[in-house]
Parts: sequence; structure tokens; C-alpha cells
Amino acid sequence: MNRTAGAPAGGLFLVPPPRHNAAMPTRRAALVAAAAALAPRAHAQPASLDWTTLRPGLDHARARLDATIGDRWLHILRISPARFRFTLLTGEAAGKSPRSAARWAREHDLVAATNAGMFHPNGLPVGFAKSQGRVIQPTITRDRCVFVFNQTRARIIDRACETFDAESQPNALQSIRMISCDGRNVWTQQPRRWSIACLAQDAEGRILFLHSRSPHSVHDFITAIQALPLSIARCMYLEGGPEATFYVNAGDAEIERYGSFETAFNENDDNGFPWPLPNILGVVAR
Repeated sequence: MNRTAGAPAGGLFLVPPPRHNAAMPTRRAALVAAAAALAPRAHAQPASLDWTTLRPGLDHARARLDATIGDRWLHILRISPARFRFTLLTGEAAGKSPRSAARWAREHDLVAATNAGMFHPNGLPVGFAKSQGRVIQPTITRDRCVFVFNQTRARIIDRACETFDAESQPNALQSIRMISCDGRNVWTQQPRRWSIACLAQDAEGRILFLHSRSPHSVHDFITAIQALPLSIARCMYLEGGPEATFYVNAGDAEIERYGSFETAFNENDDNGFPWPLPNILGVVAR
């Protein structure tokens, strides 16, 4: 997804115009951070999720979400930073063309991968990005969440209530906040909906990859995941529409999920292949 500013003040809108290149589909979105949060609606909360341990410290679960299109499954990968480390791979740094998450994983020995946020037409991330001490995209935008990690730790910083020091972080990826410091849904409701990939941190400090192929407004998606027994403390948006990607290859399980529906661009559930991505957030076994 490509993004430029210019949406009306007071709301958050992601508006996809025509794609720039049929060989590497991208989309431009207009965005302004939500000025006021809406209180989440009450949802019945299941007592537990059925987690499958793929490796020690790496667990997968599914949950059904309300949706009118698609299979309605939310896929969740729960990652312990004590057993796995993260890596930010970019085509700009690696000298590689966009490729599927599965191909990124094969080439870099990743056990899991998801979108490394939205990107510009040239493939560079929209928000600040730094990998192994090298600044990939130097502009710190107004977006409030930054995923930071090193060889031993990983966490999501909310710049509204925490300090982000770009110089001191060897790895960082900035994107849009979904939940406030005090746990409120901060996305204004809107009619547009799409497949969603996002990144979260739970109350125990574990990192979550979340993916829904079935489309939702982002506000409704946040409300739905907050109703699940995930104990989400921080959450940041990564990508939407056909480009939203979730890949795992660990133990006996290989799971590849990719999006399809996007209002005003691809209003169907027919996408049957993973779209190439210029950047990826990967998981590596220690």
C-alpha cells in the first residue's frame, strides 16, 4: 500500500486509487490519524483459544470473526522474543525485487513472515525504518507506533506515552497505532473495509502476527480482536487488501494466508495468489 497525506481532518481514511504497476500492484491511501476514539461495542468473548505449539515459544491459533465475505478466520501467531528474534528485510537493502512472503522466508531461513508496513511506489516503507543499524527510510512520520527489536528483545513503543529514540535502536519499523496507551480503539468508524494484517504485543510481552482475509472496517477489526482472550497491550497496522500477508513454516505446519477484498479496488474474495512484497518482517529461530 502506498500512502500520502491529504484526507479531511477529524477522521481516518484509507482511499485506494488505481494501481501504478500491474506487475507489482501497489496502492496509494489518504490518511489522517483519528481525532477521537469510539468506544468498542460489546462482543461475546470466548473463554480461551485453541493454541497449537509449532515450536517452543511459537504458537498458532484461529478465531472466527463476524464477516459477510470469505472464511471469517482470524489467524494468530504468538511469538516469544526469548526464543525467536525478528528481522526487517527490504528490497532496497537486499538488492532484491518484490517477492512473496514464502519466497522471502525460503531465501532467509525465516519461520514466519508478515508485511513490513505500507510502502511508497519506490518500495520504501512509509514510516521510519531501520535494519541492523542502517536507516532504510529516515522520515519519522506522525504515526505513533514503532516496533523496535534487537538480538534479545522486541516490543511496540507507543510514542503518545513512551519515548522513541531512533539513534539507540538497531531495528525499528514505524506504522499506524490501532489501540491507545490506555487500551482504546483509536480508529474512527468508516464504511470502507478490507483484508487486514497487523502486529500486536500482549500483556506478557509476546509479539502477535494477526491476519484476516475476510474484510472488516479497521474499527470493527480492532473491536473484534479486543474481545478475544489475547490480552493485547499494543497494536499497530501493517497492511490491507490483497497485499495483507501471513506466512508460517515451522514444525509440521506451513500456513500461507493472503488478502483479497478491498473497497473500491477489489471487491471480491477471488484472489488466489500471494502478492509480491518489497519489504518483509520476519521471524528467525535463535
